[in-house]
Amino acid sequence: MRGTWLLALVSCVTSLGLAQNRGYISGMVLNEDGVVVEDATVCLTITSGESTSINCRTPISHGQFQIEKVPFGTYGLFAVNDAEGYAIENQSPGKKITLTAANPSLNVTIRLHPKGAVLSGTVRDKTTGEPVKGVRVQYLDVDGKTAGGAPQPAKNGEFHVTLPPSCDLVIIVSAPGYRGWVYTDSSNPLRPVLRLNSGDRKFVNVELEPTK
Repeated sequence: MRGTWLLALVSCVTSLGLAQNRGYISGMVLNEDGVVVEDATVCLTITSGESTSINCRTPISHGQFQIEKVPFGTYGLFAVNDAEGYAIENQSPGKKITLTAANPSLNVTIRLHPKGAVLSGTVRDKTTGEPVKGVRVQYLDVDGKTAGGAPQPAKNGEFHVTLPPSCDLVIIVSAPGYRGWVYTDSSNPLRPVLRLNSGDRKFVNVELEPTK
């Protein structure tokens, strides 16, 4: 009985110690115009030595968010909504915050930076019309200043990628077993680049040709 009591005491003390090394972050998300954002995900930028990781897991509800049990330390705090043009590329590293034993609870207002442009589309097999799997959507600034891409599209073959605004970008869509596709403006086919402004949205239908 005494051993059980001692084990419970040790467990309680250990839990208390862990709780004392963790904090709590809450707050709200506003867009660049100061309007409450209804749909976004809150991210923490974590730097350890020369490595940096980003954890985007906290959804907001009616503009509010809360992150519990955050280990003491210094973080970057920001929010994203890729479908609306607020992406890691134009929102990170975020607002610098620090949780300590003396200041374990923070209430923070996240103000979104200006959004990028959004390119959306579908990718289908040119022969069968079926959605293509394993697709990569990449962009490259012709001046070599920036590059990036989108994750694989959903099962229905749809994708969206946030693009840096006011840049001349080469857009490349590729997939295993298919010839690559490069965006071309029909009004200027000799210059295959796409240029969008902040907040612009463009939709494209992509048909990939099988290599066999």
